[in-house]
Amino acid sequence: MKDVPVLSIDVSKSKSYATMFRSYGDMYLKPFPFNHCPTDLDYLTSQLVLLEQETGKKPSVVMEATGNYSKPISSFFRENGYNVFVINPLQTHAQKKKSVRKVKTDPIDTNRIAQVFYLDDSPLEYCYEPHILELRNLCRQYESFNNLYTETQNKYRAILDLCFPKFELVFSHMRSPTALNILSLFPSPADLLAASRSELLESLKPARKSRDWNEMKVDQLIMAAKESLPFNQAQQSSVRVLRSYIDLLLSQQKILADLRAQMIYWANLSPYYALLYSIPGVGEITATTILAEIGDIERFPSSKQLVAFAGLDPSVFESGNFKASKNRISKRGSSYLRKALYQATVAGISNRQGGPLNKILYAFYSKKLAEANRLKLLLLLLLTNLLG
Repeated sequence: MKDVPVLSIDVSKSKSYATMFRSYGDMYLKPFPFNHCPTDLDYLTSQLVLLEQETGKKPSVVMEATGNYSKPISSFFRENGYNVFVINPLQTHAQKKKSVRKVKTDPIDTNRIAQVFYLDDSPLEYCYEPHILELRNLCRQYESFNNLYTETQNKYRAILDLCFPKFELVFSHMRSPTALNILSLFPSPADLLAASRSELLESLKPARKSRDWNEMKVDQLIMAAKESLPFNQAQQSSVRVLRSYIDLLLSQQKILADLRAQMIYWANLSPYYALLYSIPGVGEITATTILAEIGDIERFPSSKQLVAFAGLDPSVFESGNFKASKNRISKRGSSYLRKALYQATVAGISNRQGGPLNKILYAFYSKKLAEANRLKLLLLLLLTNLLG
């Protein structure tokens, strides 16, 4: 049990509750509300100074992880020289379940958070280096924008099927600047067929391809326009929507390119980035995401802790003589890291024309796959003998 004074905070969006303790069970200040503003936070700091003078020990600040709401509060106290402990909500939930009465209020939650801190071995929140914090924020924003980009692509394709159904047969990349430029100028088969051949050739010039390639594409576009059967009802509004999605795609592409450039800039400030990027199957985005989520890998004493941080450790279910044979991964860690590792693995074991991208990983995967197949075969033979 820790023997230190504590400021326990139950964080909400703009107004939180706090309780101060001299030690476990010895309350210094009863639960009180405070707003997320400099004046109220300065008051909390002054109370922490008084608590330190009375106990002779530097108080710690403890709170439950509540996403973006807790980040400014924890940052404020850390910048003022206090150790900040961020408790996993699963721990406070377990503490709440121990209570006979089903009660949930903000003042009571501050007591529960303090109990978890005093009674459990709660680790100090890892302080990322400034460049890793920048990288982590950029990577997560990139993920969010990329999801929006994917959603826009799906809606763009849906409206394109109404306006110009056969257009996708001409360009393999429907989001390329050339394809989007053509569609913006000629959003329907009728618009394209009404244009002169010289206008069509002029619209292909930004692609900077050969004259023969341009001529071939014009022929393909004319053929696609002739064979398309568009939905002619409410076509003016459909064309307007299509052009809006084209503008959105171009804007989102620019944003994503800028975020990628910034991610790589901050990642290059770490010596680990080049090592990660050198692994076959790990691209720039995957490498930056792994680096952003892990930070300094030496903070993990063992590989098992790193696996648990990624949420890739197997869940365990045992009761009496029963032991579950099929256990899924826990998924308790960083979902961003877990997704990046999955993408790197899939890329590494993919069998390409010249063989697998990551031969070492592919050999390990093949070995595990063979072991699983042998086990299935043995079980099948055993079942056959039992039934026979």
